[in-house]
Amino acid sequence: MKDFTNSKGGFSLLKAEGISVVRDGITILNDVNFTIDKGEIALIIGPNGSGKSTLFKAIMGLIEYRGRIVLDDEDITRKKPHERFRKGIVMAPERMRCALDLTVEENIEISGKFEDAVKIFPELKKLKNRKVEKLSGGERQMVVFSRALISNPKYLLLDEPFQGVSDEICNRMVEEINKRRKSTGITIISHDKIEEIAEISNKIYLMVAGKIRKEFSGDEVKKLEKYIVI
Repeated sequence: MKDFTNSKGGFSLLKAEGISVVRDGITILNDVNFTIDKGEIALIIGPNGSGKSTLFKAIMGLIEYRGRIVLDDEDITRKKPHERFRKGIVMAPERMRCALDLTVEENIEISGKFEDAVKIFPELKKLKNRKVEKLSGGERQMVVFSRALISNPKYLLLDEPFQGVSDEICNRMVEEINKRRKSTGITIISHDKIEEIAEISNKIYLMVAGKIRKEFSGDEVKKLEKYIVI
């Protein structure tokens, strides 16, 4: 899975430098640093409350933070969320943000063509006229995931994308992520388990209490057993 890594002489596509977030006197992120190269898939794991979702919000510019975020060698620290979106940063959040009173088709067409989403999940065709509020958690997750992918992101942030989906749907999501790694400059996935995605990940970051404690390559899964249950 190292065909697309850019560690030899290439520029880094995403760099976080000293990212810290403090809310009401409580440190949520503490000096987070990482560099992810073009074409890489990075997995961020850690227990609930470790700061994974907060890190994604910082990358999107949705919250205030200290530190720097660099994309394509451009400092975007002061860029607003809509400016980051225009640069191709797309996030599929952990909490499924769909318009509940709209149909599946209407929700998906906010981001692109419904037909493109059906190519990812043919099941959506039968659900096209159903209101999202009537969907199961796994079905909503398919809507969120397909919406993110059909917008053709350059930087894809997936926060707990496999939550509530069946093993079969999870496997198809992993295949889709891996298939698109050439066209998507970078994919970062937040997840509290690693068995679903580790084998296609270039880097695995272990986050605990708002700080990245360890970095592993995708083939070092066994070393993680001492840190987290897998």
